[in-house]
Amino acid sequence: MRRGHGIAMVGLAVLVVASTAGAAETKLVGTVGPGFTIELRDAQGQPVTHLEPGAVEIEVSDRSDEHDFHLQGPGVDVTTGIDTTGDTTFAVTLGEGRYTFVCDVHPSRMRGTFDVGNVAPPSTAPPKPLPAPTPSAAVGSRLALTVGPGARISLKTSAGKPVTLLRPGAYTIVARDRSAAHNARIRGAGAAQATGVGFVGTKTWKVVLRKGTLVVQCDRHRTTMHTTVRVA
Repeated sequence: MRRGHGIAMVGLAVLVVASTAGAAETKLVGTVGPGFTIELRDAQGQPVTHLEPGAVEIEVSDRSDEHDFHLQGPGVDVTTGIDTTGDTTFAVTLGEGRYTFVCDVHPSRMRGTFDVGNVAPPSTAPPKPLPAPTPSAAVGSRLALTVGPGARISLKTSAGKPVTLLRPGAYTIVARDRSAAHNARIRGAGAAQATGVGFVGTKTWKVVLRKGTLVVQCDRHRTTMHTTVRVA
């Protein structure tokens, strides 16, 4: 009878061991260093990207005294030492959410993330388009082109605002040439007008601009006295 009782106890012990093994924690392996690398892999050696909530055992091999392995997320905040090396085992319980592992010394270069449970994926909706830029003046406006008396040339609205963007269409450009040392020329985007070098006075040009780039310049100093206007 005692022998049979002993056999029964052994059988019970086997069942207990088997039950414990079935409830074993998920095993993960983390490494940091010796270079600028940080990784977290599963038991099959695959990078960890998603896990189910629950208990996890993480064996971290810290191979550099210049880095650390810092894991943070819902309910978890564990780390190895920055100036130490060696193996460390963390037993943690993961909840739903996103987890990040980084080297605190180099967080922008050495980092990784994984999700636990049902985490909403990042939005894939296209970004909202930016509002169309406002033209400097309405089609049909009167614009003022001024050159001189110094080494200056500009194209402005009647309110004195620099012109940088116009819509295609008709405009009136009043060119005021205030220096015999310079001239005023517009070219491109369907326009081609100019005052002469040596001319001082005012000219009025009626132009119809097309899409493109309108260049405003002094011919004698085109590299230093010029501006451009986008027509779109």
